[in-house]
Amino acid sequence: MILRRIHDETLAQTAYLVACERTRDAIIVDPERDIDRVLELVAREGLHLIAAVETHIHADFVSGVPSLCQSHGIPAWVSGVCGAPSWAATVDANARAAMRLLHDGDTLSVGDLSLRVLHTPGHTPEAITLAVLDEQGVVRALLTGDFLFAGSVGRPDVGARLQGAKADMASVARKLQRALQRLSNLGDNVLIYPGHSTGSACGGSISALPVSRLDIERRINTTLKESTGEEQAFSDKVMSKMPDPPSYFARVKALNSEGACCRAGDVPPVIPTLDASTFVEAASHPACVVIDCRAWARFNDGFLPGSISAPMDRLFAMGAGSYLESGDEVLLVCTEPERSCAVRCLWRLGVDRFAGWIPPSEYDRIPEAALAGDEIEEIAAPRALQRWQAGEATFVDVRNCVEYEQGHLPGAVFAPFSQLPDRAMEWDRAKPIICYCRSGNRSARACSYLRRRGFKVSNMRGGYWPWAGRGFEVERGAPDGLVSC
Repeated sequence: MILRRIHDETLAQTAYLVACERTRDAIIVDPERDIDRVLELVAREGLHLIAAVETHIHADFVSGVPSLCQSHGIPAWVSGVCGAPSWAATVDANARAAMRLLHDGDTLSVGDLSLRVLHTPGHTPEAITLAVLDEQGVVRALLTGDFLFAGSVGRPDVGARLQGAKADMASVARKLQRALQRLSNLGDNVLIYPGHSTGSACGGSISALPVSRLDIERRINTTLKESTGEEQAFSDKVMSKMPDPPSYFARVKALNSEGACCRAGDVPPVIPTLDASTFVEAASHPACVVIDCRAWARFNDGFLPGSISAPMDRLFAMGAGSYLESGDEVLLVCTEPERSCAVRCLWRLGVDRFAGWIPPSEYDRIPEAALAGDEIEEIAAPRALQRWQAGEATFVDVRNCVEYEQGHLPGAVFAPFSQLPDRAMEWDRAKPIICYCRSGNRSARACSYLRRRGFKVSNMRGGYWPWAGRGFEVERGAPDGLVSC
């Protein structure tokens, strides 16, 4: 067997190219929408792509399966457990006829390779895992998608949250538990090829291991170990301490369900370089949004009105992806090396419209009169305390649920930085806000977004610990409506 990982660091996502060494027939499992990487690898390896496989309807990236199916005539093999995906109706008759709907127990042939389909619900109802069989029909490897990760499992709450079915989460957890129990009769040496690595919001505490093994998971994966126990204990375990899903998940899930991007091409668009005056003019258009990738200090020294701070680090996708809305046209402030990465990352999140980009050296030529009149205030903990005591500001905690539960500022509103578009809609814009996180990084991004939305905001310098370290009052406990995180 030939197996190649196609890993995306920005979204901590992995696609797999699986091929028969003798016949050179190959399948691609869970590709992102920039399928140029897939086609280049297939050509370089001298392979023949016979199918594009999707383990489930993704919420964290736009799938490349519809494009491979529609534009390149590659048959789509997708889960049929819940019926054909909605996007099947958007492709032409030939592509639709070549599509194969997969069900539990189906056997697939890729040259001399045999794979068996396992229905593994929990993360999503239709989710499947591909088991790679040896010549005797024994399972040797699992391509698990978002079912089983190294050190973790696919979080069962995302699908329920996106469907507004919070009351049914216990039922979803039970389905995941039963799916995990199916692994009990597999050998310790079975290799695990997960769909995500550490940093993904599709699971909690995912290990950095690119590949795992079932005996390793039986030792280190506490959720897998708990799956053999009592249902309520498992449900409590799997539903606790999950990172909060970014706001863009709902948009991406809808795009993947509808196949809205299947005719958008194989590669991200090439965007024009703008000079200072053209960039300022473009930024004045209501549909344009400036995504500024400079460091926070440089951003805050001078930014165009309505700009969003989004440095190119591990939080870029969660921040910029969540703060952009359908139909927004993006203007980027970034270096040349950052430009390609930023465009490709946003394109994977369903952002199709780019008005151009400008390097920081050219951005510095923008007249001061065109910039926002004042910077976003950086406020120290003692001054924040004075404002809170005087009732002059509301604290907004933009960390995740577990951090909030362990300790937060008095009366702080719980609003993870990547969920602000969903949470800030009903807030009073007349009352000033002081945002904080652990160190000031996430809260800086949150401040830029809230200011764009018309709030008067300050960023608490240094985050939570300068406040707690001075012995100022803190509260503990889960956010309203939750017993625990």
